Amino acid sequence: MIKDLEITSIEGKRYQPIDTRPQEVRIDQNLTITDVRKENEYSRIVYKFTSSFSTLGTISLEGSLLYQGNEEIETRWRKDKSLPDNVANEVQTAIFSSSVTETILIARDLRLPPPIPMPTIQRKKDIVGFG
Repeated sequence: MIKDLEITSIEGKRYQPIDTRPQEVRIDQNLTITDVRKENEYSRIVYKFTSSFSTLGTISLEGSLLYQGNEEIETRWRKDKSLPDNVANEVQTAIFSSSVTETILIARDLRLPPPIPMPTIQRKKDIVGFG
């Protein structure tokens, strides 16, 4: 169970002027767990989340969360630098949810495209028939 998630560092850069925006922008997102350590009855999981906007810019967040409930987390981390599957799924979902939300706001300030696909609205054609 996740007890606390905090962002400790934010870095955002725009590489090109706003008026030279390319037609297509590929947005890549990467999450890396950088450390796991024991803190009392919790495990502190440290991460780095990066969104790259092709040649337009990049946004990086660093942070950590406290996880409670699995004793093998630190042992597994020291052994092969991975987390148990059920823990990894919960941790990655929480980090992505928090980081993408934060990245949307930062991208707006840097005038970068949002890091998620925006919904498109399609108008339904008028249906002609009997009824």
